[in-house]
Amino acid sequence: MRNLLAVGLLVAATAAQAQDDGLYRGLGGETGIKRIVNTMFDIVLADERIKETFDGFDIEQTKSRLALQFCELSGGPCKFKGVGKNRDMKSAHEDLKLTDKDFNALTEDLQVAMERNDVPTSVSNRLVALLAPMHRDIVTAAGGVPAAKPDQGKFIATGGVSMVEGSGGGGIVPWALITGYGTRDSWGASAFATRVSTQDYRLMSYGVAAGICDRIELSLARQEFEGRLAPLDQLRIKQDIVGAKVRVAGDAVYEQDSWMPQIAVGLQYKRNKGVDGLGALGVANVRQLGAKSEHGTDFYIAATKILFEQSLLLNATLRSTRANQMGLMGFGGDKESSRKLMPELSAGYLLTRKLVLGAEYRSKPHNLGVDNEKAYKDIFLAWLPNRHFSLTAAYADLGTITVFNAKTQRGAYLSAQVAF
Repeated sequence: MRNLLAVGLLVAATAAQAQDDGLYRGLGGETGIKRIVNTMFDIVLADERIKETFDGFDIEQTKSRLALQFCELSGGPCKFKGVGKNRDMKSAHEDLKLTDKDFNALTEDLQVAMERNDVPTSVSNRLVALLAPMHRDIVTAAGGVPAAKPDQGKFIATGGVSMVEGSGGGGIVPWALITGYGTRDSWGASAFATRVSTQDYRLMSYGVAAGICDRIELSLARQEFEGRLAPLDQLRIKQDIVGAKVRVAGDAVYEQDSWMPQIAVGLQYKRNKGVDGLGALGVANVRQLGAKSEHGTDFYIAATKILFEQSLLLNATLRSTRANQMGLMGFGGDKESSRKLMPELSAGYLLTRKLVLGAEYRSKPHNLGVDNEKAYKDIFLAWLPNRHFSLTAAYADLGTITVFNAKTQRGAYLSAQVAF
């Protein structure tokens, strides 16, 4: 019965036809589709994750059926007549207990097959957008119980990268995506290190995070902030951050037939470790700079949607915070001490399956008289060659940081992440 996995991905073709033949032509027409299917099976039959699914199966007949299904689904002239008497996907897969890992592995092999046949990413993503909603009928395993070992089963890039505060997301904005590559049947973990260098300052951030059942995320990070130019060239500030996030609704990947985003709520508890290097000014902690407290908690709600048809990732986050410069200069201040709701935005374009170009914006409160705090902004390029490593480079604008070096701070951002 598990042999129905390959056919089942597309058995609902007649219910999800493309509105025109643009996708069909982008795939190379009937000849191109046959080449893609042949390449796909070369990959599938060598894929340790799912190759046993096809043991004893009539491969040539399956290729023919899939080619007809792709043709019809993409808006071509073909007519697929189904497999046997059963055309209902849910009932056909009800007893198979297929997992997210199974579904994702086959879809990924299809993506690789399209890459090898020179199908543009913008075209292949349109086909993935049509296939993704079939997940709800094909994946019938109960899920929600983490396996002993992580399955690394999610699509590449769908865990985001590690932001400077340790949570999964972009470089400066947390997303609703759960870190790591563990599916709803498993868990995943990651470690990261980030360096941001501007004209006058340097920020180092490093930490670890874990995602459980693609629903719960826990993270731990340390930030080290240093001055590089007089009069703050001896400045040293450290901060510890403990984060938690829970996905509460929606699915950013599979619900391609709905505008509903994935929604998560999270918190980041931050504790400032004091101020070094300003002893000559009589400053040893952030309260002496005007902050009301050395520790605080940010709360946020994030909404993330991956629009495969447009090759876009969109995110909006609303944060409740009293933090000054993420908490590096304490919480609350002499100008304002109450919580504020601050919007944060991210957008990414999927240049390829493994390369994302995007931009972020993060508004921040202005609580301190000694710090005319401004919004953070960046333009980033994330490269994810496999599920075990990613590298993100960005040009960051951190606004002004203290009145002592009042110019806008801009510079390079580089972050490396390993996942396991």
